Amino acid sequence: MNRGLWIFSWILIIVGLIIYFSWAFLYDAWTDIGLYSISAVMIAFGVLGALLALVKKEED
Repeated sequence: MNRGLWIFSWILIIVGLIIYFSWAFLYDAWTDIGLYSISAVMIAFGVLGALLALVKKEED
């Protein structure tokens, strides 16, 4: 497992969720498309990065 990628991926997921919930709570904008476009991309890349970090390297 690539430890650095794993940590960075979880940071992306957490920051994406924090941005979504804090912005939606502060501005009462739960269905804002701009908010979705930022947080969904961060969460998606975080999930894909975490899955990629779990793939073991093939050793020669």
